Formats: sequence, C-alpha cells, structure tokens
Amino acid sequence: MRGMEGKLTSPTVLREVLSRHGVRLRPELGQHFLADGNTLARIVESAEARGDEIAVEIGAGAGTLTVALAPRVRELVAVEVDRRLIPVLEETTAAYPNVRVLHGDFRGLPLSSLGERILLVGNLPYGITSDVLVKLIREREPVERAVLMVQREVGEKLVAPPGPEASRLGVHLRAYFDAEVVRKVPRTVFFPPPEVDSALIRLRKLAVPHVTAPEAAFERALSLIFSGRRKTLRRALLGQLSATEADRILAEVGLDGRVRGEALPLEAVDRLARALNSARTR
Repeated sequence: MRGMEGKLTSPTVLREVLSRHGVRLRPELGQHFLADGNTLARIVESAEARGDEIAVEIGAGAGTLTVALAPRVRELVAVEVDRRLIPVLEETTAAYPNVRVLHGDFRGLPLSSLGERILLVGNLPYGITSDVLVKLIREREPVERAVLMVQREVGEKLVAPPGPEASRLGVHLRAYFDAEVVRKVPRTVFFPPPEVDSALIRLRKLAVPHVTAPEAAFERALSLIFSGRRKTLRRALLGQLSATEADRILAEVGLDGRVRGEALPLEAVDRLARALNSARTR
C-alpha cells in the first residue's frame, strides 16, 4: 500500500518487514538501509526526477528509496542481488505498477537493454562502487545522470582536483561526466550503521566528453600513470617504453617527466593518451 512511503525509514518498521520474511541482513553484501526521512528526501530531490523517464535503482534492498522515487518517474527498475529480499521488495512496491523488481547483479546487467536517457540511483555497497562506476563510464550511452551514495572518502576523491587526493577513477569519471558531491551523509542515518560516513554524489553525462583520445587508449594511459602513487611520470612511462621513446613522447606533449601522474590535469592526460596510442600503433 502507498502508506509504505516514508515508513521504511523507520528501523522498527524495517525490522518488522525483514523479520516477517525471515531475512537477516548480510554485512558482506553491504546491506545498510537508509533510516532517515530527511536524507531520503534530499536524495529524491537531488535526482531531479521527471515523470517521463526510466529510473534504475542499484541494490533496492527493502524498497526505501524505491517507493519514494516511484511516483516521480514513468518506470523504475529495482535491481537487487539478494534473492531473499525479492519478496520484501514485491511487498513494499506492490502499490506501484510502474516498478519492476529484477533479481540480479547490476554489474552484469546491460544498461542498453533498459531504455534511453536513464536516471541511475542507488545506495551502493562500498565493495562494488568501483565496478559500478567503471560500468557506468563504459556503458554511459543510455544514461543521462546518476545520483549515488558512496563511501565519503571515495566521493571526495572522485571530485578532487589534480594533486595528492586525485584518483584514477575520479579522472576517468570526469572525462565523461560532470561530478559533484551533493551532501555528506553520517553513518548514523543507516540501519544498521556502517563503519564509515557516506557522500551523495550526482553525475551528469557530458554532451561532449572532455577527452578526445580513444576510450581504450585513455584507460591505458590512466592505468600507466596511476600505476604507482610515488612514481614520477617519466618513471611510469619507463615501465612500458624505452628511455628514448619516453623522453620523445614527454617532449611531444610538453610534459615534465618529474611530475607525478596524479598531478596532471585532465587535458594533459588526454594529450598523453593520444601520444601513447600513436606510438603504440606505429
């Protein structure tokens, strides 16, 4: 019934619903359910949902976000990997004919099979965050934007400027998406609470990517320059190139081989990726 909206943020209600279905939460699956109405409202607001679009929820759990978002979209695909939670989701979303509960691992689900201009949402289990974001990058064509809960440290690194806090995943993501941390979320708003705080991030796909290198070449360049956090750029290049070739490429793209890879701006990584790809195909 529609009365479930808002009630699933109550730990008491969550316990009762899960107990009725004989479900005990499994920490190894990152099962920490949102238990705060204000935070739920901010997530829905940040999604900027339109009534004519398709939303895909990663790890729908007991349906807390599902029932809050369902009235705001044309269709919502609630993906859940834990088979035990499927009956729970079917109960809590029963009043919403536009919700389709799908049992499976999101990482193996082709996004192109779900429609166009998808809104992606979810409270991500921390252990699969990198896998999900890389999938989003590689299968971004049908995705318009995403609002995701991630570990706070990960969220901060995703938006960090070039320098010590920059991450390979963050540079990769921002080549194709505008990324922002919408709000920081304390661990106390989850049931049961995780060991770390979270961050709500919003991603909007760029109409034109910030990079021009072929995708595979850009990924290879990222892998190379982030292969060792303490390596200089020249030393990283020497892992695959001769000293002569490394110096030639550095001169060609106008980069100082003494800098560290994480200090490079996105545009410089793109130049390097194009040069490395040209050298590779000669």
